[in-house]
Amino acid sequence: HPAAVPRRVSQRRLATIVLLVLVGLVGAVVWELRPTHRSDAVNPLRSDYTLDNFQMTSLDEKGVESFSVEAPHLERDPSGKSLTLTKPQFSFPDDGGGRWNATSDSAWVAEKGVEVRLLKNVVMIGPVSPRGERTRFSTERLDVFPKKDLATSADAVTIARANSILTGTGLRADMKAQKIQLLSNVKGRYAPRQ
Repeated sequence: HPAAVPRRVSQRRLATIVLLVLVGLVGAVVWELRPTHRSDAVNPLRSDYTLDNFQMTSLDEKGVESFSVEAPHLERDPSGKSLTLTKPQFSFPDDGGGRWNATSDSAWVAEKGVEVRLLKNVVMIGPVSPRGERTRFSTERLDVFPKKDLATSADAVTIARANSILTGTGLRADMKAQKIQLLSNVKGRYAPRQ
């Protein structure tokens, strides 16, 4: 029966087409049922709030000022444990009534203000010395620990005071004692005091 062969071929084609349509429908249903919003995985660093053109003073556990800051923009992380600031101007008090003033392109402040990371184009100016001079240093990153009155950097640093300039790599500044130490590759140009 030669007519039976084309019918089997037609049935196979029909079964294949039906199967392909079913696979397509199942795929479409699965696609529609997939999760469409996964904000935690997609953007874990999204801020829970922002501030613009603000001033803030951070106090320690005893209610004493750790630092003050003003900046055009601040973002707090979703867990509320750190802050990111744009173009901040920081002021850190010392025990003698003076202040260390610092600026940078951006900054990160740890939970409870225990650490401040100043990032890119960092400039810090110390309080006025008994001789009326101020120490100015610049670097690309400076980590400040307000509770310890300590500032550190692992980057290249330039220090200027009066007419003297020092350069080196790495810095440790005791902000309480107003002592600054370059750690390696130190070069200097000293000008006599007048």
